[in-house]
Amino acid sequence: MKPTVKIASLLLAVLMFVSVFASGCTINKEWSYKTSDKELPIGVYIYSLYSAYNQALSYAEKLDDYDPTKDNWLDMEITDDDGNKEVARKWIKNKAEETCLEFLAVDAELKKLNATPDESMVETLDKNAESNWNFGTTYTQYIGYFTPMKTTLEPYGISYDSYCMVASEFSADQETLFDKLYFEGGSKEVSKDEIEKYFVDNYVRYAYLPVPLYESKTDEDTQQTTNTAYSDDKIKKISTALDGVAKEVNAISDTSKAAEKSESLIADFITENSLTEDSLVKNTAKKDETNVGDEVDKVIADLGEGKAKTIKVGSGDTATYYYVFRYNTQAAKDDYLTSGDNDHTIIGKMKQKDFESYMKELAKALKHEKSSAVDGYDPKMFFVAKEPETTEATEDTKAEK
Repeated sequence: MKPTVKIASLLLAVLMFVSVFASGCTINKEWSYKTSDKELPIGVYIYSLYSAYNQALSYAEKLDDYDPTKDNWLDMEITDDDGNKEVARKWIKNKAEETCLEFLAVDAELKKLNATPDESMVETLDKNAESNWNFGTTYTQYIGYFTPMKTTLEPYGISYDSYCMVASEFSADQETLFDKLYFEGGSKEVSKDEIEKYFVDNYVRYAYLPVPLYESKTDEDTQQTTNTAYSDDKIKKISTALDGVAKEVNAISDTSKAAEKSESLIADFITENSLTEDSLVKNTAKKDETNVGDEVDKVIADLGEGKAKTIKVGSGDTATYYYVFRYNTQAAKDDYLTSGDNDHTIIGKMKQKDFESYMKELAKALKHEKSSAVDGYDPKMFFVAKEPETTEATEDTKAEK
């Protein structure tokens, strides 16, 4: 079975939620859009409208005159990720319709190709559906628990059946069509040479060692952890040692030998400082997806191959000293592409935009009917005003200034 993660970012952008599959979905009687052989319940449209609303909200929040206590942003012009400008309310309605038509178009295209989702993929995703609906997937920090999907969606008239169809059936359909297009034998098959070139141009192989510049102690009774910054002498000892490793590594011009020296010296440092063997983190990722932290991510992106650098992040009892090394990408290519389904993941990243455009074209050419019920839903239904700052909070802010 091919991994379901290779176009996950695309599906998240379209649907906002983690894709799951549930068998036995039924169709609500009231429909929104339909073709000659497929009908979408009204809940699917509401779900798509809700998703589009939240996307539009993220764009509106960037506007200078955005006010979270008012819904007037719905009548303001927003700019989406593709640079398109439109009044928010209209953008949301158009996006919701586009999403629904893409669902139907993908379904119709699969029928033409006589293709169906892989059973093992369906079975795997099916196991998550009930948990996501009843218990949720997103941790709510301020409340302190996972919010069930049904708690979020049901108040808007979105049933489990509609949730199942949007976040499950159609995500599986999109995954299946994607495979049919871009994998071996597909009409848009991606060649091995294309995959390798994309990897070398867009990926990095790196390692980093984070060394805390503080000591952590946990109280046995309260289980509260307290950090205490190291002395200046101890911090100096750590930074000097890691700076020395970087200097020695950077003196070597051959990237392979530099990598060997880096691993050898860092292994010694780990032993001498009683760190765990897994303290050194190695990873391969897209240049814009290293996700170590903004400061370290920039170091990784800017480093030359076979080079090392150190950086201090934070201060006081939260400070950490990082040693960072970047490997030769060409040398890492074969190992990465032959491991698991990494080549499939790369194809997903390569062709995400292409696939989005392909679905849009299918949707434009689709023969369909639209229910009059669709026009009765206003994006304003999702608006929840944020509470304005209290007088006390305002006074505190003034005092701080």
